[in-house]
Amino acid sequence: IMSSIKLTADSGGGTFEIKAPASSANTRVLTLPDSGDYILGGKILQVKQTVKTDVSTLSIATTALSSDIMTVSITPQSASSKILLQCSLNTSCGTTSVGFVFQRDSTDIGIADAAGSRQRRTSSQTAPSGTIVNLNGSFLDSPSTTSAITYRVKACHTSGSTQNVVINENGQSEQAKFINTICTLTAMEVAG
Repeated sequence: IMSSIKLTADSGGGTFEIKAPASSANTRVLTLPDSGDYILGGKILQVKQTVKTDVSTLSIATTALSSDIMTVSITPQSASSKILLQCSLNTSCGTTSVGFVFQRDSTDIGIADAAGSRQRRTSSQTAPSGTIVNLNGSFLDSPSTTSAITYRVKACHTSGSTQNVVINENGQSEQAKFINTICTLTAMEVAG
């Protein structure tokens, strides 16, 4: 006989049922924490977002990172939580390619493996002069803490000399045909 526990909503709505495995060879264990509430994994616990709507110009040296373009702070509810980062960065530059990197506080995260002297970044794209390009990136971080964290987005480029990277604009003279844009950085806490 298969044993089960069924919980029914007070209003007579949906149910939640826990069933034992069909075979004694399939033993499974669900361990609840000793303290605090238990939340099934995968649930979004909180969402924080920063939106950048203004235009800024950043002078960036070769292989260097810019100052913070956007930051978002979040305090995980559990040390087992993961933080899903999503970034949409609109930028222009007079060089071959632009890129960005995610940082947790001051540590680079979501970066490529080491490959000689190449820069290790989160996302990159060719940026023809005078054209806005959209860089997107996402990364599921495991900070293992319940302390406040600040996530950052910083830009870079692939030129051999210092370049101006423009955020939310194509860096050209004022004309009605051109379009200004926005950038977003979103951090979502996902139950572990």
